[in-house]
Amino acid sequence: MKFLVDDDLMNKTKAESKRYYKGDIILHEGDRSQCFFYLKRGELSVFNLTEKGKELLQHKVKEGHFFAEPAILLCEPVPGNVEVCSDKVEIIKIERERLIAYLKEYPEKLFDFTISIARKSIKKSHLLKQIVLFNPEDRIYQHLRDFKSENGCIDEKTMINYTRKEIAHMTGLRIETVIRTIKKMEKDGKLEIVNGKIFI
Repeated sequence: MKFLVDDDLMNKTKAESKRYYKGDIILHEGDRSQCFFYLKRGELSVFNLTEKGKELLQHKVKEGHFFAEPAILLCEPVPGNVEVCSDKVEIIKIERERLIAYLKEYPEKLFDFTISIARKSIKKSHLLKQIVLFNPEDRIYQHLRDFKSENGCIDEKTMINYTRKEIAHMTGLRIETVIRTIKKMEKDGKLEIVNGKIFI
């Protein structure tokens, strides 16, 4: 469910729009911000770095969603790095206090905002469960199913727009493990590989 930042919200909160480009870091882990961030166009990656410098991809931010909003709402440090992964993005910045005042004035918008945070919380709980309890094949399969669900195509064959490296980062697995497991899944008929692309 997308949260709509429309012209009325933009005007009443004096929001600002800014473009960023591939590789730009919007927020660093540990940053604190007095602004909320909303992705209007493009795609972002949210990730952490382990002590050994390995990247663990938390999730990707799609158009029509806020990011890092729980930390900003609570005035806490941002728990991950946010990087532009599409060619360019358009991000709307809204001062924290202005958005909070707007949401208090418009309860239906406050409800939509709350639902979007609740969905994100559930997704992170599922991710933690997968990392702790699932074997590599189940972890990968669940991520592929989640991609289909998020893109509204759960009942039809879909090309998965993740690289093997991204799947490795999202699941906490080694890339060699991901490659080997995906080949096994293809052999078992759980997915198809066409020109290097995964279809499920």
